[in-house]
Amino acid sequence: MKKTYYAYVSLYIFSYAALGFLLPLIGQYLAQLGFSGMQIGTITATGTAAAIISAAFWGKIYSGSSNKHGLLVKILLCAATVCIALLFIKRYVLFLLTFALMYFFQGAVMGLVDSMTLEANQPFGAVRKWGAVGFALGVYISGKLAEIVNLSIIFPLYSISFVISVIIIIGIIKKNQNTQRANADASYEESQNVSYKQLLNNKPFMQLVICSFFICGTNVANNTYFGFLYTEAGGSIAGIGITFLLMVGSEVPFMAWSEKLSARFSLEKMVLIAMCISVLRFLWYSTCPPPALLIATFFLQGMVNGIVLVEYVRYISKLVPVEYIGLAVSIYYAIGSNCSTIVCQLIGGIILDSYGGVGVYLFFSLFNITGVILYVLFGLEKKR
Repeated sequence: MKKTYYAYVSLYIFSYAALGFLLPLIGQYLAQLGFSGMQIGTITATGTAAAIISAAFWGKIYSGSSNKHGLLVKILLCAATVCIALLFIKRYVLFLLTFALMYFFQGAVMGLVDSMTLEANQPFGAVRKWGAVGFALGVYISGKLAEIVNLSIIFPLYSISFVISVIIIIGIIKKNQNTQRANADASYEESQNVSYKQLLNNKPFMQLVICSFFICGTNVANNTYFGFLYTEAGGSIAGIGITFLLMVGSEVPFMAWSEKLSARFSLEKMVLIAMCISVLRFLWYSTCPPPALLIATFFLQGMVNGIVLVEYVRYISKLVPVEYIGLAVSIYYAIGSNCSTIVCQLIGGIILDSYGGVGVYLFFSLFNITGVILYVLFGLEKKR
């Protein structure tokens, strides 16, 4: 059991490290190629849009597959291969199309890894926290290596990290081979009955996804707009990096504690508490607090993301049958994360031009309040 647990821990470290290697520096790499700001924004937005399609498409195939681990291996290898191809592309249109193709594979990975972990009955909070560790390590390592070599190093780092993830999954497959053979026929028959229609008719699940749309996107878009708020308040560029490192690091202990806190207060109420903290956090940010206070309150991100990222997925697993977990989590990622992020990024950019960072965070707070109100109106805070 311990070996299996550490295998899943390693999987989260390397799969999230791949994102940490690539995503924070992709904008700088594209600027280095000579792409304009509009071209860079279009490329990254197209990638997120492709991730919405990816999560729904691969989630359905995963739920109906008799070899789920094998499917994830193929998706990871495809993403790694396409990423290496990006290293040799310098033309805007071709880069945009190839980047979208990479996201078509990458966009499903996080949701499917979560589903695989839940289906294996691993302690989700304790395992998921290592994803935050992997991402932070990826950002740090790629930044250092980019200074020594050049920015193009982010592509092989991403691919190598995903290939290591593949090796880890193959190891998990071998450990579980006997159990998989015994249950393969039964699980395959159950998976054939999985459909979008049945999930759409699951009222509590759909209500939870709707609420996630008003919460999760702001927490992702915060990665883009926090720097503007911090510098408007008089902070330095170096201070942004330090604050981000502290904020991401604070997610780790809260992810580890989330299940214990939920056992004490109930999962449903912990999600509500985290949502309320998100509202108050962004509302306070909209008053443009000084940089010292923004750094001192870095732990607020951990209190929100550390709980929401774990407990939302666990809440979904409570609302749907086991054979639906893969598809349900993929729908959550598509709508609650990717689609919501696009809306928050676009509206946030429009507000930034007229009202600055404080206006963006006032919008984030109001957006979150909508999610909190719906969560309570739907009665989702009640223990199930």
